[in-house]
Amino acid sequence: MEPTPSLKPAWQRPLYFALGCLCVAIGVVALVVPLIPGIVFLVLATACFSRSSPRMETWLTTHPRFGKLIRNWQTSGAVSRPVKWIVTFSMLASFSLIFLETASRPLQAVVAAGMIGVLIYVWRRPEPADVSA
Repeated sequence: MEPTPSLKPAWQRPLYFALGCLCVAIGVVALVVPLIPGIVFLVLATACFSRSSPRMETWLTTHPRFGKLIRNWQTSGAVSRPVKWIVTFSMLASFSLIFLETASRPLQAVVAAGMIGVLIYVWRRPEPADVSA
């Protein structure tokens, strides 16, 4: 995949590069911590790298594990059905922990409302034509 030609002025590139690296680090942590939506940070990292480092952007978009997910999102905003189910079950597990560990009903309601909003958004996204992602 060819990198996008949207490089920023030289003084902005280090800022975008640093932000991209931070997003990659958070995305990697999200592989272990189910409460953080990892792919969102990898998509953000790709956007930052498209403005600062075509080499890093290419590395992310061709990554064997995440490249296809990122490309699907970039081209059509698509999320595959397996990913939708993973998001759903991760949120259910996260909310279960919050429900069991937090006695505050208002906090539980706010978290539940936010999660429901995210789930509605995710499930309304189109699915890629090639569903092997």
